[in-house]
Amino acid sequence: MKKTALKISLLLLINFAFSQDVDISRYIYLLRVGDVESVKTALDSLKRVYPNSVNLKYLEANLVQDGEQAIKIYYDIALNHPDNEYSDDALFKIVQFFYAKGDYSRAKNEFEKLKTLYPSSPYARVNLRFLEGETVSLSDKISLKPSDSKVNCNYSLQVGAFVDRKNAEKEKEFFEGRGYGVEIRTKFKDGKLLYLVWVGCFYNRGEAEVIRSEIKRKYGRESFIISTSEVR
Repeated sequence: MKKTALKISLLLLINFAFSQDVDISRYIYLLRVGDVESVKTALDSLKRVYPNSVNLKYLEANLVQDGEQAIKIYYDIALNHPDNEYSDDALFKIVQFFYAKGDYSRAKNEFEKLKTLYPSSPYARVNLRFLEGETVSLSDKISLKPSDSKVNCNYSLQVGAFVDRKNAEKEKEFFEGRGYGVEIRTKFKDGKLLYLVWVGCFYNRGEAEVIRSEIKRKYGRESFIISTSEVR
């Protein structure tokens, strides 16, 4: 009788373990703070234990540098595992990918799909601008400077604020070397002169948010959206 009860308990435990996916919230946090190497090390070990984990697929996609490869993984999660906790996030990353490439038609289609499949998702309420007559793609806008007068430049990303101008110049060189348009602005705060590093030129906050997420994913760098009209 005891042996039978023990077998049933073990079977229930095994079924529960297989029905639950890996909790990756800690690793998502580590990615947000830039600790990419720790996540890579943990992922290799976790994949050996949980080879079929959808959550680990999502985590892996966040680490992949090749955008096309990452998109394939996100599509697999969004289309084949719609009940996964990261499925709406995966679909929004697909939207961001095509939006950043300037393929607004594809981005809009994927965004409409997201709103249909996940109406309660916070991503469904994001304000993205899709214009038929858009002449400058988002991928081109990242190479423009905030002071560029040829486009509607209402927002930029502040990637740093430094007391030492040399540090601001280093940050500027970092992003310029990766194809971004960068400017250094000055601002007095609490009696100190700060050198602000601004990246990109965007029409609205939705565009800026796409690139802010891209910068975080690729380089582990935090940034925040600023209104360029404040300094005009």
